Amino acid sequence: MKCDPQVREPRSQVVFRHTAAALRCSGLTMQVLATAIADRYQEMVAPGERIVEFHVGTTADSIVRAHKANLQLVTRFLAGTVKLPADLEEAWVQALPEPHRADCERELAQRYGFLGARTPEHSGQACALGTAMVSIEFGQLLQHIAGVMADGTVTASDLDNLNRAMKEADDLVAVVTSLKASVVDSVAAIKQASNVVPHKRGANS
Repeated sequence: MKCDPQVREPRSQVVFRHTAAALRCSGLTMQVLATAIADRYQEMVAPGERIVEFHVGTTADSIVRAHKANLQLVTRFLAGTVKLPADLEEAWVQALPEPHRADCERELAQRYGFLGARTPEHSGQACALGTAMVSIEFGQLLQHIAGVMADGTVTASDLDNLNRAMKEADDLVAVVTSLKASVVDSVAAIKQASNVVPHKRGANS
């Protein structure tokens, strides 16, 4: 018996959906976005490996023309006139402002079955920040759960809070995972530095 294939939203549409949210909900403009994408792409991809040829200016006038040309390129990608190449995806996502960048990165990672947790930084400051983020995400999750349970019933009117709660739950899992990884790395570093060897009890102990 054959199973019906599950058609999923293309990765490019995931990126464009989060891009639309960033343009709608933040101070991001298309020109700023296009310039940021072009800059990140040129920083990340070697000239000989580039599929997209973004424009670069060397004088005031040529820089203005380059920005306009790059805006047209990005607009064509968003409109679907030109397909988003795979090697542009990373630079595009990194050009998004937070929290839209993190949301997009997490959703793309989840398509492969990963949690979408960030790799932890190895510092006490990073641990403190991770602890704060756990508290923030947990509080935001409780806020939406409380909104659902306020009247003691769960109905269609609670869909918005339920969807937001699911997002906050994903965010919470991600920051907890990152914090745990940071703690594990710290413990390993301390043991290595102090050459701590677990004591094994002998038969006569």
